[in-house]
Amino acid sequence: MTILIETIFPPRRLWRLFVPIVATFVVPAVGAADVELTRRVTVMGTVLKLEVSAGDRASAVTASQAAIDAVEAVDSRLSTWREESELSRLNRAEVGAEVAISPELEADLRDARRWWRETGGLFDPGIASLVAAWDLRGGGRVPSPREIVAAKLTSGFDSMVLGAGCAQRAIDGFGIEEGGFGKGIALRDAARAAIENGATCAVIDLGGQVVVSGACGSRGVDIAHPRRRDEFIGRLNLRSGTAATSGNSERGFVIDGVRYGHLLDPTTGHPVNDWGAVTVVAADPVAADCLATALFVMGPRRGAEWLRGRPDVEAIFAETAGDSMIVTATPSLRDRLVVFEETEGDHPKTRVAGEAGSSEVPDTVHTSTGKSI
Repeated sequence: MTILIETIFPPRRLWRLFVPIVATFVVPAVGAADVELTRRVTVMGTVLKLEVSAGDRASAVTASQAAIDAVEAVDSRLSTWREESELSRLNRAEVGAEVAISPELEADLRDARRWWRETGGLFDPGIASLVAAWDLRGGGRVPSPREIVAAKLTSGFDSMVLGAGCAQRAIDGFGIEEGGFGKGIALRDAARAAIENGATCAVIDLGGQVVVSGACGSRGVDIAHPRRRDEFIGRLNLRSGTAATSGNSERGFVIDGVRYGHLLDPTTGHPVNDWGAVTVVAADPVAADCLATALFVMGPRRGAEWLRGRPDVEAIFAETAGDSMIVTATPSLRDRLVVFEETEGDHPKTRVAGEAGSSEVPDTVHTSTGKSI
């Protein structure tokens, strides 16, 4: 495989890739007296891995349990796989009925609405009718053009009226899907709960999205190949904040020999073309979760333009085409990313290119252990 690492826009450089994050954490000593505790549980339909450090084992257990409880609370509130969750009940409410909602759900929906607005609707959790039309929670199907038009008419976050302590559905068939923001909220709440309950460091991985909080030092997050999850193409050093990835490596369906992804473009009502994967690095797990979806919908070129003037958000785009891969990333990630290089005989299979628009290509670097870009 060829991996081309290049820059997409002059003020923000790039290089690396990620799809569904498979994280391996390199754990440095946090403090001579700190006790480190690792726990794994199944929640929100995926695996939650916690690495918590605290002054003693009892504090580490308390902090880790507080983080687990926080994730379970979010699942109880937001999971539309659970009929009695607060969001499921809201999705079933009569059109026009003003439904009292908890302060927590109101805050969740306001966070989602913020990123819906910021991305011009390309992150849109109000697509339950489109998800149903494509049967993305089942075996998958290809709806007719008429069905897609009908589903689009009942989609869009603007069909949810959000008030102080209440919400209402404005149109029949409208519903919120939590998949694009629920993990981010769970991670934010879990990290906060761990620190508030005595953790000096919390590293939490929820189904591939990772958050680092507290005095953790640098943590290495291995980046999975966008097509083959058991292979890694690099590692991101993360001292704080979060990394979230969107891609189609594992989810999707095939009908009549055509593979369809699970990520929908709200503007077309169709699955986004499977161009690769995008990883978003940000301070806020909710922002990273929402923006990973939006930037995948945008694609690398449009996504790079959207990122201009937003120094608080970094992104890594990994484009695949046959056996080739182009990895691009924003500039401040430069000193935090190691890209693994493949070789074929005596010839390197990874190429490092200069900035976009430049005809100069640096010499290829051949290494068996990896290269810091």
